[in-house]
Order: sequence, then structure tokens, then C-alpha cells
Amino acid sequence: MAFKDKALKRLAERLNKAGIPYNVGAGWLLCVRGVTDSFHDFDVLVPFELAEEVDRVLSKLGMRGEVRNGEASFRASYHFDGADIDLCAGMDLGDGLHAVINADSAEREETILGVPVRAGYLEDWYVWYTLFGRDRKVELLEKYFAEHPPEHPERFTACVDGSLPETVTKAVERF
Repeated sequence: MAFKDKALKRLAERLNKAGIPYNVGAGWLLCVRGVTDSFHDFDVLVPFELAEEVDRVLSKLGMRGEVRNGEASFRASYHFDGADIDLCAGMDLGDGLHAVINADSAEREETILGVPVRAGYLEDWYVWYTLFGRDRKVELLEKYFAEHPPEHPERFTACVDGSLPETVTKAVERF
């Protein structure tokens, strides 16, 4: 992780300075919380209405790659300081559901090279991975939750803007 820390530090410094509510999740979150041993990139989540502002910030840090812009979602990729960053502003989860991403979407701050980085909730990612059909990530989180009961079970439903499908509701009821 150390060689990618510089990128995360620069990213967090800029977003913190701008007062932007963000969180970093996915593989990085699973890694810093001890669910996995490694991660590929940084997934930065922001409210949809801040997509353009955050895109400008990240574009100034390095190379901007693919952009996918939808009615209620914006995704773009960037590369700088040896790291890949995916920006997710609004996230379509299928079945008419969207991820709730706001100032309350960060659970805690992790300190990277002396800079606070807002980290998301494992519970959010469990639900989202379940909806995305990311079975391996779901299995890893289920194993983790068996040893470390969820700290924020309310997030299982707070991370989406509607009712979860019955299969997901049954999955989270186990915790």
C-alpha cells in the first residue's frame, strides 16, 4: 500500500481543503480494515451534485481517463502518483435503487502520511457488493462480520434510497 499512499494523501488534502464530503471505500477500505491483504485502486465516493467540482480537483492532480456520465451517476477514472482512482458520484445499484452518498457516508478517518482520509462503512459495501453480484467480496465481508460483528447495522439500509430486495434483506438479517 505504501507506494500508493502519496496519491491518497494528495487527494485527501485537496478534498479536505475544499470541504467536500467524500469517503474512500471498496478494496482500499477492505484492506485498511483487515478484510483483505491488498487492493487495486482507490474508489472515492461523493454526492452526485459535487461530481463536476471533484472531477476538476482530481483532473488537476493527474491524468483523467474514462468518464461515464448518467442522469444520476457520474464515474471517472484518474491516474497519478502511481495509483488509479475511480470517482463515483451517485451510484446506480439496479432495481431502481441508488446508493446514498452524503456527508454521513464516512465512518471514520484513517491517517495516511499525516493526512486524515475519510473512510466509508463496511456495511455499505456489503450491501452494494451483494447488489452488484460481487460474490467473492461478499464472502470476505461475511467471514469478517462473523469474527467482528457489524458496528453499524443501521447502515445496511441507510446506504440505499429505497427498499432492499428480499434476498439482500435476508442476507443482512444474519448479522
